[in-house]
Amino acid sequence: MIEAGYRCAVCKAPEPLQIDHIIEWAQVQTHEFENMIVLCANCHGRKKDTSNPRHINRASLKKIKSNLMLLNGRYSDLERRIIDAFREKGAAVGLAVFIPERLFLLVKFLIEDGMVSVHVYQSAMQMTFDNGATVLRDDTLKLTLTDKGQTFIKDLETV
Repeated sequence: MIEAGYRCAVCKAPEPLQIDHIIEWAQVQTHEFENMIVLCANCHGRKKDTSNPRHINRASLKKIKSNLMLLNGRYSDLERRIIDAFREKGAAVGLAVFIPERLFLLVKFLIEDGMVSVHVYQSAMQMTFDNGATVLRDDTLKLTLTDKGQTFIKDLETV
């Protein structure tokens, strides 16, 4: 449940939820984490191993599970929110999100994995104190979605 954020792994519905086997229990006879996924009642009803576009087949569930494990195992909360922001905006290559530079460590994996490219905008503010002038920097990071990031986000939505 935690892995899927207490929502359906497919459609993100908050309830009613069921924990289901990707490969049926009758075949595997085990409850392995890698084979378990959270589905709402509607998506569970659509789970059939066919190529019908209205159905959710095993291959799709395995891909969704793999993406969930990557998202929740590697990326910080901020990185997942940035991914969601790109999803909401349409995931076009070149789409940008701006964050304060001091949050760099929280988006490090998105940058390392090539999901986003980064550009630093340097700005300076000058504040004068009783004992003299001090320059404070307030840098901003521009995170731009890459081709790899666009593909990743599109894969998240593929069912």
